[in-house]
Amino acid sequence: MDKHQLSRFIKDKSLEIGFHKTGIARAEKLPGSDYLKEWLAKGKHGTMHWMENYLEKRLDVTKLFPGAKSVVAVALNYYSPQKHSTQKEHGKISRYAWGEKDYHKILKKKLKQLLREIKAVDETIEGRLFVDTAPIQDKLWAQQAGIGWQGKHTNIISRDFGSWLFLGELVLDTELEYDDPLQDFCGSCTACIDACPTQAIEPYKVDGSKCISYLTIEMWDEPIPEEQASKLNNWIFGCDICQDVCPWNRFEQETDHADFKPVLENIRPGLEELSKLTEEGFKKRFKKSPVYRAKHKNFIRNVKTAMENK
Repeated sequence: MDKHQLSRFIKDKSLEIGFHKTGIARAEKLPGSDYLKEWLAKGKHGTMHWMENYLEKRLDVTKLFPGAKSVVAVALNYYSPQKHSTQKEHGKISRYAWGEKDYHKILKKKLKQLLREIKAVDETIEGRLFVDTAPIQDKLWAQQAGIGWQGKHTNIISRDFGSWLFLGELVLDTELEYDDPLQDFCGSCTACIDACPTQAIEPYKVDGSKCISYLTIEMWDEPIPEEQASKLNNWIFGCDICQDVCPWNRFEQETDHADFKPVLENIRPGLEELSKLTEEGFKKRFKKSPVYRAKHKNFIRNVKTAMENK
């Protein structure tokens, strides 16, 4: 196959496997990737010190995978149309964690299948697959590969699925045909900035140390600062506010992936019931879910903080 045929084959197989969007970019140091250095220097990552690790690899994918020539960026739509409860007795869990299974495993399984399909037509091709736990800038690659643009809330927005997308990459050591980055269609809109209760968002920048998702997921073993605790609005794992208000999400489509269908008790979780979860009970309920990342101690902290600030 020439690179045109192989590129077409990869995109067709990607859809067959179940990805909703696929784009291809040249493997190189990305424009604007040095912003990460500035963001880290200002402490916008809070206690996420792991983001300081392997910095050069985050900035340049060819250092993460020597010999890399192409980045196949993929996206999976996870949107479910149910609404978060507005009742004070209910907590709020981000839509991406409503399902029973962790999306990392689902994406990795599909990416492994895609790599097998590619090697079946050319066994000399080598590749590495990544989902967001690796030192790679998923959003920048999705933007570079034309999947969407990075909105003012910094999430990737697509014109056909909105921003409800899981992202992953397959980095290959072969030349392919490359897609053009998608232009920014946010315009003068500031809906996400205006709606953020902790004022964590500036245009195209998020102060991670103020973001509700950071506070309820990534900040471990510390109380949620009082200033932010009073603005949680019953969020106990993640936050969807900036996406819920985004006008582009009027194009959202319900996911056709069964593993992302919501578990009913995750849509309207009772705070009182959750506050009594033992460590064993937490593990039993959330072991396969993204919620498990918060760990029992921090999840209960989130629940009790929400109850105190209803």
